[in-house]
Amino acid sequence: MEFDCEGVRRLLGKYKFRDLTVEELKNVSVSFPHFRYSVDTYVFKDTSQKDLLNFTGTIPVMYQAQICHRWIN
Repeated sequence: MEFDCEGVRRLLGKYKFRDLTVEELKNVSVSFPHFRYSVDTYVFKDTSQKDLLNFTGTIPVMYQAQICHRWIN
C-alpha cells in the first residue's frame, strides 16, 4: 500500500510540526511498510486534551544471532 501524504496531512491538521511529521512517517513507511498509524486524543490529569499520533507495527531485531520481530506501539 502506498503512503498517503495528503491523508496524513488532513489527520494531523492541528499538529505544530505537521509537515516534518508527515516526512518522518513517509520515511518510516519506506523501511517498515507494515506499520500503521492513527490519531487519537490524549487526556491529561487536568482534563486538557492533545491530539496523539499512534504508531503500531513490528520491527526486525537481531537477538542471539536470530532475527526476532518486536512489537512497537
